[in-house]
Amino acid sequence: MSETMCSQTFFRFNTVNTISIDTNDTSLIGRVITLCDHYDFLFSRPNPTSELYRLNHAQGRPTNVDPELAALIDTSLAYCAKVQGVFDITMGAVTQLWDFHHGRIPSADSIQSALHHVDYSRVHVQGSTVTIDDPQACIDLGGIAKGYIADGILADLRGQGVRHAYVNLGGNVAVMGGKIDESPWNIGIREPIPSTSGKTPEPWACVEMADGSVVTSGIYERAFESNGVLYHHILDPHTGYPAHTDLLGATIMSDTSLDGDGFTTALIIMGAQQALHFAESYPGIEALLMTKSGEVLATSGLGQSIPLHIRADRPLPMHSEGLD
Repeated sequence: MSETMCSQTFFRFNTVNTISIDTNDTSLIGRVITLCDHYDFLFSRPNPTSELYRLNHAQGRPTNVDPELAALIDTSLAYCAKVQGVFDITMGAVTQLWDFHHGRIPSADSIQSALHHVDYSRVHVQGSTVTIDDPQACIDLGGIAKGYIADGILADLRGQGVRHAYVNLGGNVAVMGGKIDESPWNIGIREPIPSTSGKTPEPWACVEMADGSVVTSGIYERAFESNGVLYHHILDPHTGYPAHTDLLGATIMSDTSLDGDGFTTALIIMGAQQALHFAESYPGIEALLMTKSGEVLATSGLGQSIPLHIRADRPLPMHSEGLD
């Protein structure tokens, strides 16, 4: 389409997003932003005008929703089952108690009460009708929606004739076609430093990829410290508290961003050894894990099917006392 890339950075989904495509038609960028607004209307938990909000407030009644929302919920339930509930989309009752922006910790009683309403097996999808058996349960798609959205953006651009594209939805990176010169995209994996630290995070590793996705989750973002304990946003569905884990971050390389988003959170909750075993045994994904001690673990396909470069001077992990 074009010999140069058209790029734009914009704010959606409570994060900074960047898109680059090979086009001279700037309306395609606007089309992507409009598509993001459409997805926000479908999938946002707190937005009172969203389809998901309407479903969560249906008091357990079977509810006809937009087919895309029904499809994502159905797909998400399959991911919940694959990791045996380590990832659970009904964590909304718990996640809405925590305020990581203001550093507020909910009471133990409120967390225990909310945990009674966490059970993905009580959500049922039939066509475009979704039923949540528990009227007080709350679906939160924040742990998987950006993967679906990134894949959807690439599919839409492909349908518009775009051949080369880079989409970054705040850490969910999806690419197609390589660069215009046919070389692969170089996708950096940022060092585990919180964006609130005042430092500019540098990539500590880089993967080469023409088509596919790289998704990273870590305990260093959306986190706060209280009485010497670091509280991060990756909550364990079994306890309702930030997961006790030996991992700082997990990165998944896969054909689809949905796979990356669907599994990175679960890998962190699993911990290093179980996460490595799961990623090694699951077809179609490769994983790169960083532990709190600075050890880097990688599945066997990295460096082979997917070229990987790690900085020799990679930074040590952030201080994380109180999470061990």
